[in-house]
Amino acid sequence: MKIKVTDKTSSTNLDLISGENLYNGENAFNNYFDDTTSLEVDLLNVASGIFAADLAVKRNELEDYIRTIEISIEVVNFHAFERIKDLLEEALFVLSSDNWTIRFIPIDGKPEESKDWPNKKGTVLLFSGGLDSLSGVVHFKNQKSDLVLVSHINQNRVVKASQEGVLKLLNEFYKTELPYFPYRVFGRNKGEFTFPTDVERENTQRTRSFLFLSLAALTARRVGFRKIISMAENGQFAIHLPLNPSRVGPFSTHTANPKFVDLAKEIFLKLLSLENLDIVNPFLYKTKGEVVGILDKEIANNANKSISCWKASRVSAKNHCGECIPCLSRRISLEYNGVHLDEYSRDLLTEKISSLNPEDNGKRNLIDFLEFISKFKGYSDSDLDNLMIHFPDLYNDSIDEKEALRMYSRMSIQAYKVFDNYPEVKKMM
Repeated sequence: MKIKVTDKTSSTNLDLISGENLYNGENAFNNYFDDTTSLEVDLLNVASGIFAADLAVKRNELEDYIRTIEISIEVVNFHAFERIKDLLEEALFVLSSDNWTIRFIPIDGKPEESKDWPNKKGTVLLFSGGLDSLSGVVHFKNQKSDLVLVSHINQNRVVKASQEGVLKLLNEFYKTELPYFPYRVFGRNKGEFTFPTDVERENTQRTRSFLFLSLAALTARRVGFRKIISMAENGQFAIHLPLNPSRVGPFSTHTANPKFVDLAKEIFLKLLSLENLDIVNPFLYKTKGEVVGILDKEIANNANKSISCWKASRVSAKNHCGECIPCLSRRISLEYNGVHLDEYSRDLLTEKISSLNPEDNGKRNLIDFLEFISKFKGYSDSDLDNLMIHFPDLYNDSIDEKEALRMYSRMSIQAYKVFDNYPEVKKMM
């Protein structure tokens, strides 16, 4: 299968060939399930091709941050993919804020025949190895739900080790073997087939959640868990209001944005012909502190096996930089629940923050975060209209704005409680 990527911004082209410079997860899928259909292969190529294109086209700075990407993908089930093309382009725009144009090119092959797929109660959970997916497993185990875990693995050994470590922790705690389906998907150099090096790649990976959900949807169809595909992501990062105007749009991630989740559900319902398929986020209106709060103490005290930091493979063996927004949110959520872990390369909260250089990344992130939570201090529903002016992202049919703002208000209270323990942060407050 050939996928052609064109970056209109820089007028560069890239050819992706499944099995050569694109590893699309098909080998793993073939190992897990018999008789892989042409539609399943098509979706693996589409999802992995979009993910690889996202990595291959590096963003520029400032006003050139938004990219214009055209991608042509060969598929056997041409008419099936034409039906979801507009939905897919919209979903990718919501995820990445980029301009995507997708063209499907028909090729020879046998289209997938209709089939009655198994239909059982159960949950397919996206298992990233992060703190939220760890809590997601606990949430569904507490509900006595049958559970299957799906992971996306790239070439990041630290993330892979985290997924394996968290899985081992859960299996030992529950004295079971959770069904686990990891898929390796990434772009690579192979002989004459090239792919951008790490330095040349875009590191935001905005479209990864479409790949992740595609792997989960295909797995759900095969194992028969049609009712629920769960994306467990706390509300702070699912709704992900920008901390300030400089972080609006593509400068913030939208990986679990409720609008994207609704679009993805519609895409998979049409494409995979599964009437009862649903995608839910049980943590949509929960703070990260509340998500961590469901963990048993034994699991919470071993939460260092999970990873939240996007710099995990580029910092020390502790795997958390300690200065990015995900690290700050993680630390607040754990310490609010009485869990103190020595897992940060930088202990930002104990530094003399006021004396740091204004360009210091940790100081800048902390100030932005403090400014953000101050907007919700003493929040009541009567403040709704005023805050809606500051956060137009909440004008979204997929979001209950009152529940969202109440969640951010609780997050603010929890953060202030943790920061009360750090005199240098209190000075900044």
